[in-house]
Amino acid sequence: MQVIQSRNKPVSRRADVLDGRAGYRITADWGHISVLEGGGHICELISNRHDGVNPLWKPPWKTIDPTDYKAGKHKRTYGPMPDGRLLAGIAGHNLSFDHFGPPSAEETAAGHSTHGEAPALKWKVHKIINAPPTLKYGVTLPESQIRFIRTLSVDPLDPVVYCEESAVSLSTLDRPISWNEHVTFGPPFVESGVTTFDMAATMAKVCPASYSSSMSIRPEAEFRWPLAPLKGKGHANLRTTPDRDFSHYTAQLVDPRLEIGFVAACNARLGLLVVYAFRRRDFPWVGNWEERFYLQGAPWRGRTFCRGLEFSSTPFAIPRRETVTQGPLFGETTYRWLPAKAEAKVRFMILLLNVPTSFQGVAGFALHGKKAVVTEIKSGRKFALPVKKFL
Repeated sequence: MQVIQSRNKPVSRRADVLDGRAGYRITADWGHISVLEGGGHICELISNRHDGVNPLWKPPWKTIDPTDYKAGKHKRTYGPMPDGRLLAGIAGHNLSFDHFGPPSAEETAAGHSTHGEAPALKWKVHKIINAPPTLKYGVTLPESQIRFIRTLSVDPLDPVVYCEESAVSLSTLDRPISWNEHVTFGPPFVESGVTTFDMAATMAKVCPASYSSSMSIRPEAEFRWPLAPLKGKGHANLRTTPDRDFSHYTAQLVDPRLEIGFVAACNARLGLLVVYAFRRRDFPWVGNWEERFYLQGAPWRGRTFCRGLEFSSTPFAIPRRETVTQGPLFGETTYRWLPAKAEAKVRFMILLLNVPTSFQGVAGFALHGKKAVVTEIKSGRKFALPVKKFL
């Protein structure tokens, strides 16, 4: 049953969360987080201490709910299927489920869109709790026969968000799936040469040359994060974004020695560090997606600057059949199974930390009792936030 709270409640429905689209805001003393009904995206992550800057990506085009997308009417604005429906509604932290990447040619002909059904449908609220501020919402995927539920709980005092996601199979068949938290950051938080990007990664691989003609890094090269080999001599340090027009993607293996993985983005000029922490067994891969004013087709039009850190069960955004048949990469599986009539759950945390302008980036993340501790690169300085036992 859907519950509507008034605007002065910690959890409230809003008619205009983004571009006139409806969604929900979860408010705490430190700031708020907002989600969209259309696609379920987490589109705002606001810390009051950092001048209300939203580190998550807001597309430069006016978005619409994906259920409003009609190819005949909207393909010139948002592009044709299979990407058009996704791009019409995408924002911030997008869930790619139950596959990551484009559908096959046959699935496209049958009407499916990129990154699965989850970001293409309207999500509904299941429960609201005001203490602590909690929103439980989700969507049933009719073709995949999966019921997906996300529960977001916000600490009232400290800038920490707790997320649990559940996928319940309604089918009598086992199913290979991809589960990808497609977190994308954008300006003003993302600045070339200023914002740093870190993760608990070891081996990595560059996407094929067919991905983009603008890549300066060597296609399909294997390397150790963050130094990707250039097409010529030398390496590119992927911890920062260069000031030029380009587009590329690299897949990173989360360090197998860790129980807790992390991705982090920091704009030290703004004093804001964003950390996503997750269980490595849930998400053994991180996709690093960079787009800087390169893509020219609709809706990109050469005006998009964003950076994705996508923790995932799957390294590359390719059709499901290719994901399954490609086999392991660096000894790690590239998809997971959702057994018949079974339930699978994942958890992650989002932390917003205040850091000095001299902050150099994240060397490590650890949970010690009731504290989450970030260790700075080079200096070894520690930055901590109180957390509950969750991961």
